[in-house]
Amino acid sequence: MDWWQIVLIVLASIIAGLLIGGLLSYLAARLLKRPLLERPFLKKRETTAAVEESLKSTTPDLLAGLIKKRETMKQQAKEQAKREAAAARVAREAEKQQRKEAEQQAKEQAKREAEAVKKARETEEREGKEAEQQAKEQAKREAEAARMAGETEEREGKEAEVVKAPLKSTAPDLVAEVENNHRIATQPWTGKLLPFDTGVWDTNRDGVPTLPANLGEDLTQAYVDMRLANSIVWLATELGRRSQNLDDNYTKLCTNIGTRLDKILPLLKQSGN
Repeated sequence: MDWWQIVLIVLASIIAGLLIGGLLSYLAARLLKRPLLERPFLKKRETTAAVEESLKSTTPDLLAGLIKKRETMKQQAKEQAKREAAAARVAREAEKQQRKEAEQQAKEQAKREAEAVKKARETEEREGKEAEQQAKEQAKREAEAARMAGETEEREGKEAEVVKAPLKSTAPDLVAEVENNHRIATQPWTGKLLPFDTGVWDTNRDGVPTLPANLGEDLTQAYVDMRLANSIVWLATELGRRSQNLDDNYTKLCTNIGTRLDKILPLLKQSGN
């Protein structure tokens, strides 16, 4: 039950009490002044008239005041609820805006970090490619120089060789050097880059026996391949430019050197005896 209903009941009770008291007083006065026979009819008429008059004069104003007050209170409650809803909406919008800004800042930070990582990776890849390219160019230059030297040696060897001439004696040191290089070229690959010996060949080339044309060419080409292999060893160990490509080239050169020395080594041993 609402408070205004309680007030209405209290006011109605008070008004009813007043009306009843007044009515009783009025009836008592009338009964005392008039004859007995007229009193019952007068009592009924006067009571009805007094009640109707009191209700007509009092009830509409009271009800109108209560209704107006209730409407005022409803309006105030609506306005209060409206203000609270507006404040809650503003708070939600502010929170949503803050959350949006925080998410945007997090995205931008993640984007900057990803960009920095990408730049660092690109820089590292570029430096690696440049180093590998330099190593390739260096190996290419050295290979070209070795090829030219080999062609010169080959040309000189062809001019000096005598086809099917008997074998001359050769220095035992060259035989030992060729045997050692044959061992290096034919041993199983362990991932270790071993240099070939070329000192005896470089200083005692005149002591090399005259071989058949094809075998003499193979020996010369074998030492050309040894110089190329030694260039790869130098790039990998001295300059720290080792790569899978250099390892593959080294193993291919070892295969070629071993194949050539397989044919040459028996004749060199025979000439050294």
